[in-house]
Amino acid sequence: MRAGLSSAAVAIAAVAFTGCGYMGEPLPPALRRPVPVTDLTAVERGSKIAIQFTVPKVTTENLPVVKPDIELRVGPTGDSFRPDAWAVSADRITAIRQEKGIAKAEAPVSAYAGKRLAVGVNVHGPNGRSAGWSNFVPLTIVPALETPEGLNAEDGPDSIVLSWRGTAPEYRIFRKTVASPEWERIGTSPSARYSDTTIEYGETYQYYVQAQAKAGDGYAESEESDVKTFKPVDRFPPAVPSGLTAQPGARSVELVWERNTERDFAAYRIYRNGQALPQTVASPAYSDRDVQPGTRYEYRISAIDTAGNESAQSAPAFVEIP
Repeated sequence: MRAGLSSAAVAIAAVAFTGCGYMGEPLPPALRRPVPVTDLTAVERGSKIAIQFTVPKVTTENLPVVKPDIELRVGPTGDSFRPDAWAVSADRITAIRQEKGIAKAEAPVSAYAGKRLAVGVNVHGPNGRSAGWSNFVPLTIVPALETPEGLNAEDGPDSIVLSWRGTAPEYRIFRKTVASPEWERIGTSPSARYSDTTIEYGETYQYYVQAQAKAGDGYAESEESDVKTFKPVDRFPPAVPSGLTAQPGARSVELVWERNTERDFAAYRIYRNGQALPQTVASPAYSDRDVQPGTRYEYRISAIDTAGNESAQSAPAFVEIP
């Protein structure tokens, strides 16, 4: 009997054809373009331009990048910036250090004094292809800033007072505790002096300072000063209490005065006729019930902090019990 293939035979043929591994049209070869750098940073620091970025680890097809060719360039910019034209004359920086995927490089400031620059990086794969230039960093080069010298620290009232030598228009102050690995920028100063009022007694602190100056839309900075380690000691008493008044009562003298505001304030001591009373008080008021009729009294108040430092005594207040 003449007939076409049965449906079962067609199904078997189809399975056999699929099993031979046919997957459709062949894929084009991978271009192996590294993904572009997006975190390029550059800053004028002392006599150098300090540059840093993350080296791409994969291509645009998410394949590993093997032995990339890093094209890092620094060069002047004109009134209009065109990357391809800029790259022709921009200097290529070849001395690049890499550690844990982070690339760092430096360029001398002296070669670009007074110029407006752009810094860019283009990473090429082994076949020469790249995904294009990174973010560009604009820089305006100013005279190199001197490194602050002679950083010193000393105790101040509830503070550490830092001083150093330098002539920059402004300084950044950085701090960390000895136990912490991370530095924190805690403030700026227009002079070579700064008071850190956010300290805690008992901690040991480390500091360094860095000069900075406006440069175009950004800032140029100096090299970092030497690190100063300092443990503050509370040597300063609270302010002298003020506003003391004394009013006679039926069998007492009622004292009130203005409250102290120091962070480390602890208590007040009351002096009667030149002698300290046995107890101290935390509030700016006291009722003296150990008084005698027909007697004149003189009162003064002092303030004490948590370290035991005692202020001078207040101006006196006089009262006579009827």
